[in-house]
Amino acid sequence: MNNQAPISAVRQFLRDSTHGEHVRLNQHPMLSGITRPDYSLDRYQLVLVAYYHFYKIIEGAISQFLATRMLPFSYDRRRKLQWIEDDLMQFGIDPEAPAFLPKSPSTAVELRDIGQLVGVLYTIEGSSLGGQVISRHLEAHLGLTATQGARFFHGYGPDIASYWQQTEAFIDATLTHDEIRDSAMSSAKTTFSLMESLLDDYHLAHQPV
Repeated sequence: MNNQAPISAVRQFLRDSTHGEHVRLNQHPMLSGITRPDYSLDRYQLVLVAYYHFYKIIEGAISQFLATRMLPFSYDRRRKLQWIEDDLMQFGIDPEAPAFLPKSPSTAVELRDIGQLVGVLYTIEGSSLGGQVISRHLEAHLGLTATQGARFFHGYGPDIASYWQQTEAFIDATLTHDEIRDSAMSSAKTTFSLMESLLDDYHLAHQPV
């Protein structure tokens, strides 16, 4: 018996609108095969570096937006940049070292309305669901755990359902008319594109000569 609540119309709209971006990201050379036994530790470490620079941009934009507004949603316990920093520290990697900086400068992100915030949250919080699956494979194939190099993908652990339900409720309560909905859709697409462009950067910059 399936007890999962049906997806709302607005979340179905976001899912359908970003399907292409989602599929393309999952098939990215840096991520494809991440659940396979032959996925390399070196590639995994570069994914973490790319995600570090992505979340540095995204969480900075989220913090700046929420600092000036009173909303029924808190991001404080959802911050992921520290998780990535903890993982990279396990490997002795400084993502701010010249060798690990993005080769192409990323455009700063500024959230100007609540629809754009929802689009970002839909993308990154939704990614946490897939992270639960990935974390199990990282432990099985690379011996990585929540305390040893895979804190980011472990995410919310057993609390993932509760965190996602809170996100769903905020999305449904916020996207109440077409203008906000369209803003969220555009923002989600832009967020996917930023993540993809940073993965491109590290994939191309670290190809064998």
